[in-house]
Amino acid sequence: MDLDSDKPVKVQENQPLNPGTKELLRSPEFLKFWCIGVCTGTMRWLEILAVGIYTLEVSGSALIVAFMFVARMAPSVFLGALTGALATRVSRKKLLAFGMAIASLTSIVLFTLSVTQNITLWAIAIGSVINGVVWTLEHPVRRTVLSDVAGHKRIRQAMSLDSFSVNSTRMFGPLAGGAVYGFLGLPGVFLISASVFAFAAALALWARVPSVAQSVEREGVLTSLVAGLRYIQSESMLRAVMLVTIIANFFGFSYASMVPVIGRNTLGLTAGEIGLLQSMEGVGATLSALFFATTSMALTRFARTFAIGALGFMICLFVFAQSQVYLLSVVALFAAGVGLGTFSAMQSTALLNRSDPAQRTRVMGVLVMCIGAGPLGVLTIGALADWLGPTIALSVMAVLGLVCTGACFWRYPALSE
Repeated sequence: MDLDSDKPVKVQENQPLNPGTKELLRSPEFLKFWCIGVCTGTMRWLEILAVGIYTLEVSGSALIVAFMFVARMAPSVFLGALTGALATRVSRKKLLAFGMAIASLTSIVLFTLSVTQNITLWAIAIGSVINGVVWTLEHPVRRTVLSDVAGHKRIRQAMSLDSFSVNSTRMFGPLAGGAVYGFLGLPGVFLISASVFAFAAALALWARVPSVAQSVEREGVLTSLVAGLRYIQSESMLRAVMLVTIIANFFGFSYASMVPVIGRNTLGLTAGEIGLLQSMEGVGATLSALFFATTSMALTRFARTFAIGALGFMICLFVFAQSQVYLLSVVALFAAGVGLGTFSAMQSTALLNRSDPAQRTRVMGVLVMCIGAGPLGVLTIGALADWLGPTIALSVMAVLGLVCTGACFWRYPALSE
């Protein structure tokens, strides 16, 4: 087999498929794209924690720490859906490899600046924006490839297995970020990042991508984007999942930018202890996703399970915000991770299972745009933290998120069935 060939691998949708995960783990192509997710996820959370600590040390401002987080997430708002539309027209393999190469080059530049002591917060912010653009490839490109490799009957197992690995990076990334920053400083963070992204680019070039039938192959990117939005509008369940995603990202996921602030200013922790604290969410999310990847129970109510996970996530964030004790904070973030793992595993599963195969890249592109609500939430919680303090800011956001998610259950019966 010529693994360097761009010739697509045909997916045989009609052949019998074992619903377990063992076959997926024996698939070379699944493993390659799975490993790319592990690489990018680990570097994402490693950099977020390290940059957050460095920014707080330099500026002393929770709002500027939040701004750095926003710089990484903002491209999702503007480019997520466009990336999904673009992925219907160009080679997903080459698109992913190009993105990984750009991320590696960016980290090399930041490493050089930090070693020569010419690094500035503005340079880090620009690098975060570039890596944020690369991250928009995660759902419409990498995850749709995984679903195509797995086949329709194994979408739940594929997405749960991927969610397991992605959430594992939320555990190992902060741990590694705290350790690397503590021992090697900012230059060590960027050097490791450059190496890992280069490895991910090589994996993407080596892999072979399944072919997927497209309804309209030569339409323009904007036309494809509009078509994807109209398709989601026609499906009540898809709309509900997208709305809960916006709520969870705006009110819930913004908490991550406050962990270094709460850890330093409220709990008085070291960089390593902050990394351990933030990693607890990843531990819970990893175990939750592993359960969904390996369980043999007949689970079909993907949207309801997804929304319940969002509720649990935000309840636990409220407990974390109220905690003044390190051990309770650790337990609260672990429990929040369990809810997050459920939310993450069922999010892509619900969307891909319900969507027509020809519409999946469009749907996942819009999903990235909805995830892009996170930067607005981060700016909001950062401003509230500078005004009211991080504890009150996170409490307010968690309560509002619970109220809005509860309203979605009332508005969309599909989330309760």
